[in-house]
Amino acid sequence: MAKVKQGNTLSSPVLQAGYTIENDGYGLLTCKATYKVDKASAANAIKRGDVFSADARLRCHKASVSYGSLEVATITADYCGIAAGDWTDPNVTGTDSLSTEPITSHPNFFSSKDGRFKICGDPPFAVATSIQALKPYSDQGGIYEGENGAIFENAGSSSVSPGKFLGFYSKASDTAKKLYQRTSYLAPTSAFTGIIYTTKADNVQKLRGYIGKTMSARAPQGFRYLLPAYFGDTFSAKDETDQLMIANVHFEDYGVLYKLSYEIRFNAEGYVRQVYQGTNV
Repeated sequence: MAKVKQGNTLSSPVLQAGYTIENDGYGLLTCKATYKVDKASAANAIKRGDVFSADARLRCHKASVSYGSLEVATITADYCGIAAGDWTDPNVTGTDSLSTEPITSHPNFFSSKDGRFKICGDPPFAVATSIQALKPYSDQGGIYEGENGAIFENAGSSSVSPGKFLGFYSKASDTAKKLYQRTSYLAPTSAFTGIIYTTKADNVQKLRGYIGKTMSARAPQGFRYLLPAYFGDTFSAKDETDQLMIANVHFEDYGVLYKLSYEIRFNAEGYVRQVYQGTNV
């Protein structure tokens, strides 16, 4: 029997009914659509970056072509886009945990904060002469003893101030016994991880440029916010140092969208501005 060809030659792809547009709740739109088209023009009928005919917010991410026994091909196209504007809302998760830190980094090591006692007091300290195990340091001009048995090297032969912290060597009081030979403590830490999508490549470069820099708000200055509003708007310690730092940025290129995954670390004491640069600089 001879092949009978009638009607439209389907030189342009025809969208089939039954497609679904999904919003992930943060503004990311995805859709899988099916088209019918003539075999001869199927290979390049739907290309990456093409606008979805049914919704201009969506563009093609990838497409596949299935060739049947007749002269009609089936195209399956994946689309993605953003519901409004150039950004999705950040999808953020957080972790609060404890990490081991040197005892010298404790905020109460030299001074009292939040009603807690000073671990080793404020320098200058008394010259220690009674601890036999540390006598070799006397050749450098003596050693210095703070509160609770904290022992320090002399900063130099001509100096009268303590230098390197050596440890806790006294059991003369109940507190000193608890600190005896301790070198570390468990410090509370918080980390936030987020995912956000953008349509502009320069936003990727901007966020990458903030790695290792600190923030006092939930967004770098002049940039999209990276934490949701319920976290609050101000992240400054008592001395006004920034409490947030962008620690990691990972990006994926979808051709029409850029996925940015990032990590933000929180430090209740703030990040010392003499060491770390802020995002507003």
